[in-house]
Amino acid sequence: MDVTVGIPTLGRDSLYPLLRKLKTWKDVEILLVYKGEVKTKDYNRAIEQKDGYYEEAINIIFRESHSSILLITDDDAIPSDTWIQDHVSFHERNEKIGVASGVVEGKKWINYPNFTFQLFKDTVYMEEYDHRFKDYVGYLTKTGLSVDRRPHDSKDLEKTLAIAGVNMSIKKEVYSNLSVPEYSIRGSYNESLIAIEGIKRGYHSAIFNRGKVFHTGEESLSRTDQEWLTKYLAVEKHTFPYAVNFFLKIDSRLLEDFSRRVQGEAKTGLDLALKGILHNMDPHSFREELRSIYLRLKEEGEKHHNH
Repeated sequence: MDVTVGIPTLGRDSLYPLLRKLKTWKDVEILLVYKGEVKTKDYNRAIEQKDGYYEEAINIIFRESHSSILLITDDDAIPSDTWIQDHVSFHERNEKIGVASGVVEGKKWINYPNFTFQLFKDTVYMEEYDHRFKDYVGYLTKTGLSVDRRPHDSKDLEKTLAIAGVNMSIKKEVYSNLSVPEYSIRGSYNESLIAIEGIKRGYHSAIFNRGKVFHTGEESLSRTDQEWLTKYLAVEKHTFPYAVNFFLKIDSRLLEDFSRRVQGEAKTGLDLALKGILHNMDPHSFREELRSIYLRLKEEGEKHHNH
């Protein structure tokens, strides 16, 4: 079985049950990209991540993996007994699916642009980017947002950009020579960018109703119970057009018109995305702009909590 399992990790205690579970699969490479300390040898390779965030970790995994199928999960996840085989079998049955997600159980994340979609769903701003997304449930809009036209069903296969990083598999033909823009603080939509690149290479992305993973953590990069961080995540999710523009060009005039019509965190995110596109900002400079918003919202949240 020509498979690598890539795991970005901070060396949290939740990593070790995952590694013990993965160790039961023979002939599967376990590749860690870690910050901090790893107190086990239940892996094949471990690469220290000196700096950067989640996107840097994903790019290291892409560079270091050479298997036909690359699976990625989080260090606070527990896969089902058939997780790897389910993904491999799915890819064998569906040659034109380049990126896939199985079932994710546990606390869910929020796709904040879906609220924007509900406000503008009958306008040009929420039309599909092009014909390739017509039969996608989670699709790319002309303004560069990833939105869901309806809730996802529990079908065997449903095309979507809503791929879950905690339970993701990628064909080598998609991840080979790929790097995602290192533009965000919380790793928003790196999975959707991978899916978009797959679409450019002639593949589709989809979810299927097997390959189950239980996501154990309460807090994660994409979900939180903290009010200030909820606001920040809404901002970061709306900066996605900036990242998309590296793969598929966004109509900046349409995006500018759209940004004048939205409010709140959505407007903050879209305005920054537009600035990044118009000024050809490199991803790390863009991240610094996001960081200033992150720190401001955090400071405001802490002041409110203390009062």
